[in-house]
Amino acid sequence: MPVDVLLEIGPPVGLDWRWWAISAALMLVAVAVMAVGVQRWRMLGRIREGSSDTSLAELRSQALDRIGAATAGYHSGGINAQTAVQEMSRAARFFVGTASDGDADYETAAQLNTAARRDPRLLEVATFVASIQHDCFSPTARPDVDAVAAAAEEVILQWR
Repeated sequence: MPVDVLLEIGPPVGLDWRWWAISAALMLVAVAVMAVGVQRWRMLGRIREGSSDTSLAELRSQALDRIGAATAGYHSGGINAQTAVQEMSRAARFFVGTASDGDADYETAAQLNTAARRDPRLLEVATFVASIQHDCFSPTARPDVDAVAAAAEEVILQWR
């Protein structure tokens, strides 16, 4: 079939100028979206000046507050010594577990000792938890709450 016959059957039709304007506007929108996307993607890797990660300091402050609350609760007579020591142990293990991105807050003293062999940063908390096991769980224990609080605070303050 010759081309001339096809052009007679279906001659080319020119588009209205509005369609060209719509096409140009859509292309501009697409280029703008891509430019914004590239700009935001490039900014992801940059750390803004003046901003620093304070999450460890905030976590440390929360743990020390929990220890302070347990000590204050004991001295005010709200909780007994054993419960105060358990709260302090929980606060220290929570801090170390969150700071190390590990399971220290869910582990027993034996598990912490095993984990401390792999990660030396856990040695202090493992030693602390092992030293207060008797104070936490023995019905005859008479723990020194202030000494345990000082040891728990030391574990938290020494963490780097």
